[in-house]
Amino acid sequence: MKVAVTLVNEKLAHARGGEVVLYKRGDSTRWQARFKLKDLKWHRVATKHHNIQYAAQVACEAYDRARFLFEEKIPISSKRFDVVARLASEEMQQLIDSGNGKVVYNDYITVIKNYLIPFFGNYHLNTIGYDELQKFNTWRLAKMKRAPVLSTVTTHNSALNRVFQLALERGWIAQTQIPKLKNNGKKGTAREAFSLSEYKSLTSYMPHWVDKGHTAKTNQMRDLLRDYILVLSNTGIRHGTEALGLKWRDIEWITQKNGERYLQFTVKGKTGKRQPIARHNTEDYLRRLQERRPHIAKLTFDALLKKKLNEKVFVLEDGSETKSLAGTFRTLMRDSGLDKDRDVKLKRSLYSLRHTYAHFSILNETMDVYTLARQMGTSVKMIELHYGHLQPSQKANVIAGKRMGSKKKAVGEVQLEEKPKLERVK
Repeated sequence: MKVAVTLVNEKLAHARGGEVVLYKRGDSTRWQARFKLKDLKWHRVATKHHNIQYAAQVACEAYDRARFLFEEKIPISSKRFDVVARLASEEMQQLIDSGNGKVVYNDYITVIKNYLIPFFGNYHLNTIGYDELQKFNTWRLAKMKRAPVLSTVTTHNSALNRVFQLALERGWIAQTQIPKLKNNGKKGTAREAFSLSEYKSLTSYMPHWVDKGHTAKTNQMRDLLRDYILVLSNTGIRHGTEALGLKWRDIEWITQKNGERYLQFTVKGKTGKRQPIARHNTEDYLRRLQERRPHIAKLTFDALLKKKLNEKVFVLEDGSETKSLAGTFRTLMRDSGLDKDRDVKLKRSLYSLRHTYAHFSILNETMDVYTLARQMGTSVKMIELHYGHLQPSQKANVIAGKRMGSKKKAVGEVQLEEKPKLERVK
């Protein structure tokens, strides 16, 4: 249908009885449009057309749509995704820097930078719907070269929601314009971990391996890695931010009513600050770390903890930090022949030590999943997702309970150990 247009001059025209104004900027040959609604503010549209009739049609359609949105109290214009996403990242980074942000914000910022802005960057927020999300899923699959697991999609969805929520707070989008996000990620698989026999082999192998480096610096790295491995395996704390950020002031003794003392760490993880308890033998590994630092070597361990030193625990002898632990660990795995988990066929990394802690806690120490989730700073759901493959037969000693009476063991019956212990490395 032809739109009635009144041409004022070669660069100005009216449509809808003057409600819609068409005009050209400077030397441009394309028509722009503007109109006012009941808010008495000018709203502008780029028609992208040279032809006045085509331009008028686009402008009038935009005018009708704007009137509808205004009546429904839905924002008429929306920001570009990349603008809002960068603002969301900046706000999260400021919270992290001030000490008030969650550790998971680092993951959201990474997702926004590497996935969301590259795909959605040029979209306006109010144009992202079901079709765009499906296209993103296809694009992400090609980029990752594998199907993302549930936890990965959850992180991506949470990061995307941060952007939409910020836009909602600023009035750049309405609640009805935020698409519903689904999680069709692949179910998580069992995590790569060490079996008890493999762990014993590793702890027996490390003391000899430490001194076989080609340089003194290499031997220092191996010494540090050895105790790093043992502390992670006996606390369940995360490699990276939690462990490498650990300071002596974050370690203390707590005493129970029965007089028994326990080492308590304070770490800041994905779920915020928590205070995991270390297995008793962790004291030995921390003492070795202490003894390699000349300025604290002569202190008793208790005196060291009482000083509340603002110094990192996992450093080299001169106090310098290193980013090479992961590479040194890969060398250890190669040299020891333990580089792959035989069950899940995945290469082991420093995160395998956290998974090993979870396996041993469930299988060998009868720790319930609720306590384990609190200790590890994760949810019961994630514990069940990644360690739910453990079979009843592996917990037979717990499920069957204690044998009543003095009934003799039947021929061929296997007596399970109640609590296999981790090897204590001297």
